[in-house]
Amino acid sequence: MVNRRISSDMKECALKLWEAGWDCSDICYALGVSQASLYRWAQLFMELGTVTKPPATLRGRPRMLGLAAISAMKEIFNHHPDTYLDELVWFLAVHHDIVITTSSLHDNLIRAGLT
Repeated sequence: MVNRRISSDMKECALKLWEAGWDCSDICYALGVSQASLYRWAQLFMELGTVTKPPATLRGRPRMLGLAAISAMKEIFNHHPDTYLDELVWFLAVHHDIVITTSSLHDNLIRAGLT
């Protein structure tokens, strides 16, 4: 079978036919889906009450600097506003085990609103 997107109403229809007493192989033949898909949809419906998976919570690239590192740099800037980028690179390497270039650090500081 070809990997294709199957609409949620078709999945729900397949499960209703199964509940109505249709044979699994007849449903799969009529709708053009595999038995594994039918069992997977039934499992999802039993667990979540829906035939589709919820969207993934984590999207995009993970951040180089976490909240703890950003908070620590804010604290450094509050006490020493004349701190250089290379000093912050050293601080992050020693205290947070983060290896970052000065240009990447500069970009992250701009996004965090610290410069």
